[in-house]
Amino acid sequence: MLKLFELLKSKGYLILFVLLEVVAIILLYRGSNYHSSIILSSTNFITGKITETATVANSYLGLKEANITLMSRNAQLEREVLRLRSTIERLTIDSLSYREVMKDSIDQPFPYEYRIAKVVGNITYGNSSYLTIDLGSKDGVYQDMAVLGVSGVVGIIKAVGKRYAQVLPVTNKDFAISCKIKNGEYIGILKWDGENPQQSLLTNLPKHISYAPGDSVYTSNYSAIFPEGIFVGTILEEGSSIDDNFCALKVELSMKLENIKYVYVVTNYDREERESLDAILTHKR
Repeated sequence: MLKLFELLKSKGYLILFVLLEVVAIILLYRGSNYHSSIILSSTNFITGKITETATVANSYLGLKEANITLMSRNAQLEREVLRLRSTIERLTIDSLSYREVMKDSIDQPFPYEYRIAKVVGNITYGNSSYLTIDLGSKDGVYQDMAVLGVSGVVGIIKAVGKRYAQVLPVTNKDFAISCKIKNGEYIGILKWDGENPQQSLLTNLPKHISYAPGDSVYTSNYSAIFPEGIFVGTILEEGSSIDDNFCALKVELSMKLENIKYVYVVTNYDREERESLDAILTHKR
């Protein structure tokens, strides 16, 4: 009670002014149709603006949830496409063993798992750029995991903290990935040349291979990090000759990293086995 009296004493004039303003508005509203219509119109305008703002905010939150839902569904479809593509390739190798291969393909679990991560940082140091995502070691993220977007390859996990991880994107000079041209048998290495952030170079390709501008470039089966068949970009033109036998092709990258909001972090459950076998062979040499 004492605090109430202290408040009235210190803010009494302000409270009295507000009360008088309210009384004046009420008298105007009741005593004049003209002022009544103005006040009512102003009130409706303010109420409408508040409602509109609330609706926009709710719509934004709804779109955010819908976007995450769509990304989850897209990840499921992407995994299914890759699994079916792998099955078809295995069937094509030997059509005589159709039943055995089909049974093995159905029973064999798909080794990749996709998890959605939010991009919370996009930093550039000179010609080097990095992304930061909101998944870390507590979420099962570790170094050298593949990072994908809805349109293709984004990069690989470079460094991992407890709650966050840093991504080395495809537009970093330290990034390299094994790729092939669609329907082609030759494997090249995709590396950014430090110039155009929307283009990269597919190097170490034999000069005699046939290609055309617009041909699609995908990840190859030589990588233990990325699933095979992930879209990387399209051929623009021949870049430069490496030597008498090999050339480089300019590739228009499929992912636009400037405004990327969400990505997929990919776990390859077969990776440890593949790398262990590679290590054994390397040691024997």
